[in-house]
Amino acid sequence: MINIKKNLLKLSGKKFLINGGEGMLGIAFDEMLKKYVPNCQIIKCTKKELDVTNLEQVLSYDNKKLDFIIHCASISSLTPVEYCEEHPDESYKVYVQGINNIIELAKKTNSKLFYPQSFLIYDGKSNPVNEETKPNPLSLYAKHKLESELIIFNKFQNSLVVRMGGFFGGRENDKNFVGKIIPEILKKIHSEEKLLEIGDRIWQPTFTNDLALNCLLLLANQKSGKYNMASHGKASFYELTKEIVSILSLTKKINLVKISSSKFSKKEKAKRPLLVLMNNRKLEKEGLDIQRNWQEELKEYLSHQYFKKLF
Repeated sequence: MINIKKNLLKLSGKKFLINGGEGMLGIAFDEMLKKYVPNCQIIKCTKKELDVTNLEQVLSYDNKKLDFIIHCASISSLTPVEYCEEHPDESYKVYVQGINNIIELAKKTNSKLFYPQSFLIYDGKSNPVNEETKPNPLSLYAKHKLESELIIFNKFQNSLVVRMGGFFGGRENDKNFVGKIIPEILKKIHSEEKLLEIGDRIWQPTFTNDLALNCLLLLANQKSGKYNMASHGKASFYELTKEIVSILSLTKKINLVKISSSKFSKKEKAKRPLLVLMNNRKLEKEGLDIQRNWQEELKEYLSHQYFKKLF
């Protein structure tokens, strides 16, 4: 079994630029670096501090002697997939123009570029998907994300792209399902109506801290190219919500009802795949898969004091 702490010591003294530092992944990378590589240097920037669509502002960091650029910048929205469908020009600027600007910075600083990719670049017609599965994005968000990935591989070889399963993390900054359903649970248990309808769409719930740690392990071992990365196992949104309620000891306070996800998908502007199950084949082959089952990850995440205070 790989020694994570020993491997991450290879990153000692390195300087990291994390853009999108206020987002779910940006927070996770910052936390994992501080926990496992305490003597590294971290420049964590919010969107206001580093607008990736502004080349002049991006290149103002070229004197920082960077070793790694962790490109977590995302479009400013609570639901990026839906927002992009309605704001195509802004989506293009952030994801396509933005990556071109970041590549220019990486070239000038001779630094390694890390890019987190979305599982939504797959159409889900064939499962499980691995690194060789041909992407076929269904939404504008996914199309622009895939275009960004292709630009990286065409323009800058010193890069690592990790295609990630659907994730949770960041507590109050969680934009995904877990971050949205917990406030709904809280609202229901304090109302007269204790019933909450949950869809049956299948997901691979993956903890951002596990993703960040595994990605840092790849960077520490000088890996490049593309990798798939997701937690072990799968769950419907209903099963995931049921597990959340159980972990938080709320089972007797709320009534969960499973319904077809088609009821919710009809309201969505962006088309999503019905099911994408990612296989960590390359990670497993190289002995670098440190992902856990999603239940274990979720239990650790919900043990944070933030959730105890909520309920």
